[in-house]
Amino acid sequence: MKTIRSLFPKKEAGSYTNAGIVFVLSVVLFVGLTMPFRLRLAAADITDMRPTTALTPVLGLLFGLPAALGCGLGSLISDCISGYGFTYALIGAAQQILYGMVPWFLWNKINKEQDGNKFRLDCISRMLKFFLVMFVDAILIVILTGILNHAYAVSDSSLTCQERSYNDFLSINNLYLFFNSFDSGLLFGCPLLIAGHFLQRYLENRKNGCKEKIFTFSLNERMILNTIITGVGICILVGAAVYLTEKMEKEGSSVGIWGRMYLFQTLALNFYFALSMGFMWFTENRIAKPIENLAEVAGNYYVEHATDEQRETMVTACEQNAGDSTEVGDLARSYISMVKDLEAYIDNLQAVTAEKERINAELTLASSIQAHMLPCIFPPFPEHDEFEIYATMTPAKEVGGDFYDFYMIDDKHLAVVIADVSGKGVPAALFMVIAKTLIKNQAQMGLEVSEVFTVVNQLLCEGNDAGLFVTAWMGILDLASGLLTFANAGHNPPLLKQKDGSFTYLRSRPGLVLAGMEGIKYRKNELTMEPGDRLFLYTDGVTEATDISNQLYGEERLSEFMNGHVQDTAENVLHGLKQDIDRFVGEAPQFDDITMLMLDFTKKNVGDSMEEIVFSAEKIFPAEDSVLQEALGFVEEELDKHACPMKTIMQITVAIEEIFVNIAHYAYPEGKGDVKIGMGFDEKEKEVIFRFTDHGIPFDPLAKPDPDVTAGAAEREIGGLGIFMMKKTMDEVAYCYENEKNILTMKKKFS
Repeated sequence: MKTIRSLFPKKEAGSYTNAGIVFVLSVVLFVGLTMPFRLRLAAADITDMRPTTALTPVLGLLFGLPAALGCGLGSLISDCISGYGFTYALIGAAQQILYGMVPWFLWNKINKEQDGNKFRLDCISRMLKFFLVMFVDAILIVILTGILNHAYAVSDSSLTCQERSYNDFLSINNLYLFFNSFDSGLLFGCPLLIAGHFLQRYLENRKNGCKEKIFTFSLNERMILNTIITGVGICILVGAAVYLTEKMEKEGSSVGIWGRMYLFQTLALNFYFALSMGFMWFTENRIAKPIENLAEVAGNYYVEHATDEQRETMVTACEQNAGDSTEVGDLARSYISMVKDLEAYIDNLQAVTAEKERINAELTLASSIQAHMLPCIFPPFPEHDEFEIYATMTPAKEVGGDFYDFYMIDDKHLAVVIADVSGKGVPAALFMVIAKTLIKNQAQMGLEVSEVFTVVNQLLCEGNDAGLFVTAWMGILDLASGLLTFANAGHNPPLLKQKDGSFTYLRSRPGLVLAGMEGIKYRKNELTMEPGDRLFLYTDGVTEATDISNQLYGEERLSEFMNGHVQDTAENVLHGLKQDIDRFVGEAPQFDDITMLMLDFTKKNVGDSMEEIVFSAEKIFPAEDSVLQEALGFVEEELDKHACPMKTIMQITVAIEEIFVNIAHYAYPEGKGDVKIGMGFDEKEKEVIFRFTDHGIPFDPLAKPDPDVTAGAAEREIGGLGIFMMKKTMDEVAYCYENEKNILTMKKKFS
């Protein structure tokens, strides 16, 4: 009962529709392929020999009961059209149903794979299973047909003795039928089984949502297809040869001619099949299977994640074929060599990777150290409202050779530096550290910018075996007067925006790059910055940024951008410029470091703001040395009223004395004159402002160069030391000549 129930499995939703389609197609195929042979190529009145005898077992094997029932109905229709009795036709239909179900039953018993390869003929064992199914089915059809025809002949008294002999159970006609069924089943069944395999894979992939390629042939499948195609050719050639020979030699009955055709065709075909099976067995065991095993082992071998056990498994699998003298052995030996080479390569790669990770970690740390070497806190000097400054540096690699720097040399002078070291990476970064340190050290010793570059150039040239050099621009801004002294060592010209104007390039004659040649002297340049002026410094990574068409960002595009963002803050301008460069460059890589610095001079001169100051005390004194103590007493009295510390009072009185004496000695060479001293206090800011006004000859005490305090007394020029001390002790000092008056202003904090 279990076997019978297996013929009628429980159907899922949609299965009845598919079964109906198979049933209808089977009927149409059977009738369509049977009737032409019966009408045009009939070999006898009772039976006929035709290739369509393979249709029923193959369709039954592929689709089961629906196909078998369809072939049975097709047989009933064909027999009725051919003029057979209904009883005979009905028995023939039952025979066809049995003829179709036996292969299905046998195939499912001896070939139970359910992994999508049920109908795949890819090895000799499955071919032999299929041969066995076709052999048993051919025997069955011969027995059933022989029984049916014999019974039909016995019951039909109108047949002659010769006609009855054709319907005997052991007649030559039934032998032809056996070979016809067996060989036709092989020739037509193999391609149909392969097609059924592809259909099964397609349905499985569609059900699982998989897009795997289904039309792939293994080596054995290709050989089987070649064998089938060649077998069809042999049948055609042998059949044609026999038919033409029989027609040329003698006239015979159609049954005799067809019989001899089948006889010679089956002898040639089965002999060819036997040879082919032997050849395919040899190639499968010596070529196909070893190659498939090697391919499977290699396919499961992942180089990046392979363990020692997996490597050993692959070597063991390859060693099974390594002794073969054929190409398979060469392939196996190559795999073994490859695994060993890969193992050595992976060990080396792991060591290299570990070293690379260590270097990357060190470079990351070096990049962090370099970034923190540059000033990165903004605003940097909250106590100074005379200027605003902002800077950025984006290295092309982990570390770069560009740098910027800014620092207060003293309370009144700000130094700004921007530089670019030749080369990239670690060597440039190391040279950058040396150059940055030397420049800052020399500047803080009180040297002029030109002297700083002269000394640093000499120091960098010593031991510079690598041949590196530095382009640099340095400026020192006097916060009181706005005087900017600067020097250029082969660097890009800065952009300067003066008050109520647009950006223009601050071009000057540049000197040679630092570390380029020993003994180079550098030129000092000067300009006076007014409140609202803006200075933009940059490296060539800005103007030489290149897009994918090798076009440069260029000075003109930079100038246009800066002029279009005059009112933006320094931070917004620099970040906006970097974004504009990135848009211009696009997908092209960054080849050079991009460093930018912007300085805004915001504080008014103390002398310019005197009209806004309310002087709480003013007094006019004769410009004579004899009234100096009276003037100092006036100043000290006012300072005491505002609780000014004694140290600050002493610094102020020294400065007052120096200014008063200078006016008394130089302001009125032709006669006597007066000097007015005004004092104003800002209690909130804790600072005091002094203003000296006289009508003497124009004389700017600040114009005289500062004395060289590092030189000895005998070497130093006489004079200027008092004014120098006054400038050092006061927070701000300014001079102007207006309305035929000398006006000297000082500011000093007393908190």
